[in-house]
Amino acid sequence: MNAVVTRDARSVVTDALARVRQRAFRAAPADRAPVVLRHSRIYILPTRRGYAVIATLLMMLLTSLNYALSLGLGVTFALSGLVAAALLHTFRNLAGIEVKPLAASDAFVGGNVVFSLAVSAGAIDRHAISIAANNVRAKASVAAASTQTVTLAAPAMKRGRVPLGRVTLSSNHPLGLWRGWAYVHFPLSGIAYPAPEAHPPPLPTGERGIDPHAHGQGDDADLAGLREYQRGDPLQRVAWKAVARGAGWFSKSFEGTGGGGPLALDWARMPRELEAEARLSRLCAWILAAERTTRPFALTIPGTRLATGSGREHRRTALTALALMP
Repeated sequence: MNAVVTRDARSVVTDALARVRQRAFRAAPADRAPVVLRHSRIYILPTRRGYAVIATLLMMLLTSLNYALSLGLGVTFALSGLVAAALLHTFRNLAGIEVKPLAASDAFVGGNVVFSLAVSAGAIDRHAISIAANNVRAKASVAAASTQTVTLAAPAMKRGRVPLGRVTLSSNHPLGLWRGWAYVHFPLSGIAYPAPEAHPPPLPTGERGIDPHAHGQGDDADLAGLREYQRGDPLQRVAWKAVARGAGWFSKSFEGTGGGGPLALDWARMPRELEAEARLSRLCAWILAAERTTRPFALTIPGTRLATGSGREHRRTALTALALMP
């Protein structure tokens, strides 16, 4: 009985500490858009310059009291009022700001995942607001009753999901004596695809059993004509000259099978000596090569099987499967 009570007490204490930590530091991505900064989220402390000014004022106060300098006391109290007014302006510069997540981009390992946030000023102008997340920082000054889009480019160091992380909004406006800051934490993340292999081997054999790698040639042999553009058609097949002339949107139609038909990209058929990340890099390079030549492809990797398809969405689905493979 005592052991059960002890465990329950520990659980209560742990939950209480977790709630306090979340409320104070926003450690988990539990915020829902949009978030408006109120007094309960804003923290203020002196900057180094502020500490130096406060220490100087204390020295002036002690000196004036010791030597009974009424003019010194007057100057000290006047400067103290200025420091206190700066604190209120720093708080006012942050209070009422609305922050909303917009989007997160995709990138390959070695590139940058770009996160977009919307910062709305509200009723007053906002000056020198610093927005930081993922060791990346941006500055924004937003006019009253307006909204500004802020982008943060976080480096993609490894494949998988790249979370935005906790966002810190801070400001030391107007005099740099006080630093006010607030935390928001949105469940926003981008995708980092595996880096494509620099010099991959030719594309594997197509599903029809014909060698698909024709030197410098695409999958289709002869141009048959133009047809009406349909949503999902590869951009490589769009008749851009017709679009530029204002004739409308058309896609090129081909005849023949100069390259061997759809591709079958299979994890199990790759060389056994390749490590997992090297296989992912090669598959990534093959997917990009298949899109450049407008060839449909199927993908089979552990835990995922994609049917034959083509187009931008199919490519994105395949690359996402590579990025999120355990």
